[in-house]
Amino acid sequence: MRTRRGLVTSGLLSVLLLFGTSTTGSAAANVEHTHADGHVHEHAEGQAHDDSPEHMAQDLVGTPIGVIEQRTAGNAARIQRATGLRPGTARSKASLATDPGQSGSWSPVVDTPVIPVFQAVLPNGKVLIWDSVGDNAAESYPDHSFTRAMVWNPADDTYKRVDLQGSNIFCAGFAHLSNGNILIAGGNANAQLQGTVRTYVFNWQNETWTRGNDMAAARWYPSVAETANGEEVIIGGGPATAEVYQTNGALRPLTGFTQYSARIYPFLGSRPDTQLGLFGPYATGYTINTAGNGVITATSTRDTIAREYGSFATYDIGKTIVVGGGKITEGGVANVPTRTAVVVGTTGQPMTVAPTGSLATGRRQLNATLLADGSVLATGGMTSAATSLLVDLDHAATTAERWDPVTNQWTVLAGAGRIRQYHSTASLLPDGRVMTGGGGICSDCMTVGYLEKNIEYFTPPYLYKKDGSGDLAERPVISAAPASVGINTAFTISSPQATSISKVALVGLSDVTHSIDQGQRYVPLAFSASGTTLTVTGPPTGGVAPPGYYLLFVIGADGVPSIARTVQVAKSPNPLMSPVKSSSGRCVDVPQAVLTIRTYLQTHTCNNTKAQALSRLPGDKTLRVLGNCADVPNRNFAVGQRIWAYTCNNTAAQTWQFGSDATIRPTASPTLCLAAASTAEDAAIALATCNGNALQKWTW
Repeated sequence: MRTRRGLVTSGLLSVLLLFGTSTTGSAAANVEHTHADGHVHEHAEGQAHDDSPEHMAQDLVGTPIGVIEQRTAGNAARIQRATGLRPGTARSKASLATDPGQSGSWSPVVDTPVIPVFQAVLPNGKVLIWDSVGDNAAESYPDHSFTRAMVWNPADDTYKRVDLQGSNIFCAGFAHLSNGNILIAGGNANAQLQGTVRTYVFNWQNETWTRGNDMAAARWYPSVAETANGEEVIIGGGPATAEVYQTNGALRPLTGFTQYSARIYPFLGSRPDTQLGLFGPYATGYTINTAGNGVITATSTRDTIAREYGSFATYDIGKTIVVGGGKITEGGVANVPTRTAVVVGTTGQPMTVAPTGSLATGRRQLNATLLADGSVLATGGMTSAATSLLVDLDHAATTAERWDPVTNQWTVLAGAGRIRQYHSTASLLPDGRVMTGGGGICSDCMTVGYLEKNIEYFTPPYLYKKDGSGDLAERPVISAAPASVGINTAFTISSPQATSISKVALVGLSDVTHSIDQGQRYVPLAFSASGTTLTVTGPPTGGVAPPGYYLLFVIGADGVPSIARTVQVAKSPNPLMSPVKSSSGRCVDVPQAVLTIRTYLQTHTCNNTKAQALSRLPGDKTLRVLGNCADVPNRNFAVGQRIWAYTCNNTAAQTWQFGSDATIRPTASPTLCLAAASTAEDAAIALATCNGNALQKWTW
């Protein structure tokens, strides 16, 4: 049954439910735990955290729900009597401008039956939201065999309950599958905050749950990342060995990557070269080839800050901003989250890092959300970590801030009506607004009466006229668009405003929790206009846009975006690290899968291992394997010259033409062809005069 939810003011007290054996991540998800005596106990970076008594106390383990509700409501009432404000009410809604064309605007608060702790935008524009166990008997919740969940419709603020039976998927990782369904990995097994081995899939079309195959080890606070071949990589949450959820639903261990086990969501992203990047929250980052059993192809340092409960957004091809988080001394003040942000580049290896403009104030527990124009919105958070790592209503960041990638600067926007800190969310909607919600469910939250069982909508400045009237701007219209688009393939969009369109872009559907949105990515697309038709080229690689559903926006010359169409990006015909096969049926191979440069390539029986995991980048026409590039040594374009793997360097020695005649030719000398020396096992690969020989024919 779908229920209409009315608008409510922020003065109402939403304390109808708080989870007595709360399965929230709290202290175990932080590198630092503050003990009762005030000392801070630090855990080694990347290591799993134990379930300390302090940790369990934070999460209210064993506390009857009736006691929790009574305390929370009592504390909330006491604080409201003393301050005149309901806990969680923003103290100030100040911004630098009152014109919504400059500062945007916030909607009234809308109550929800489920706290938006985990939310995924579905291909139909609705939002899957879940939290944890529901409000049953007044006892300590020993039962974690179900999860409260709903599908929310932002178009009219209605919902349908879709509770999961069988497991509590609180503290799980999740991401979209290529068919638009949601994969959930792990969760909360019991009152002792142990993880689970379970996976589930939510079908967005019939709104039902299906249990998948079990993982090899239990996880709590893992992340799940989409990849170019439709697989999903599961990292962290306790076990050191990553796992890959394959397209057939089976799981395989990624024994070549065992560097991250922490029970705090890692920052993950698909790279343009179809590898996987890990760039947070800790300072050490990795580039990971996920084929076969996996291998780390590069390790690097992002910056000097452990950015726990910071956020990130991939705002352009191979460019990700990492913002806020941590607990440091900055500006002469101790125990504050950082104001700083950096841009991580993932087009090469190791990753590059460049500083960018800083926030107006430091934030942790914030959400960085991509907007339809490619800028980034920061909402919520706390400006101090001195009292609590999770919630501090006296040090709340309630104004939004927008980062412009052109100027590299942040601008302060309008202030929200509610405080959004621990367990809050924010997602871009197809209409260009941002839906924010949630917050609460922890010991510190209970103490201050903080529980945000509601949502708010932020309308960005780009949806308003710039004349100071406060009226909504006229928007460009997508009158026709394809249901699906291909990698590096042309398609057309019809729009009456086609000749005034300045940008066409895809935005990945949001998968957000705990400040981390693994689904969002912004992919600007090349296009041309004629009359009412836009001819657009699809994403350059499956690494840039893993297969699945995306929001398709067109943006006018005045910066106003259309309402998005949802399109499905097909899997690349040359997906994640595909083999390149000779006519003999053998594959281009790196002997023993070594990473050492100057290793000569060979042909070998095809075996689906990382040694044969090659990727093509149309932009630079390279052929990449294990983080290196197929290279003509010393640019010696001569018959008989063998080909080796070498550090990618954007030179002519690494630029290839992939012909319709099944040849691979060096762009600098196209009369030569890549050839296998023979049909034998482990035959050398070298340059030969192009003559149509079968040994010069390849498939990819």
